[in-house]
Amino acid sequence: MADTKHPAWARHLDSIADELLRLSTACDVRLRDPGVIERILHNDETVCGTKNPIGFRKLHSLVLATFSSLNKAIDRIGPEETKIIIDGIRERVGRLQAAGRGSPPPGNRSDTGE
Repeated sequence: MADTKHPAWARHLDSIADELLRLSTACDVRLRDPGVIERILHNDETVCGTKNPIGFRKLHSLVLATFSSLNKAIDRIGPEETKIIIDGIRERVGRLQAAGRGSPPPGNRSDTGE
């Protein structure tokens, strides 16, 4: 976890990131690819590489809640401190993905035309 003066916010945002990672893996969605978040926000299930309607509904709801939590964090602890927390989470998730944990499995992806 990132060095922060707000560990409660760091834990909260970190747990959201963990759940986003879990759901994106279950749905075979690459959240960092361009346009993916927008497609999720528009309720476009074809962004998923795996048919998982329940998982996608949960992912859609969590993406909406994530924006709400980020906005609250910015309001309460400030944009700089929120960025420090988010950068730490990105680093941790990046390490997990590099180690082969937490990334969607390879295979046919409906959004790549394969």
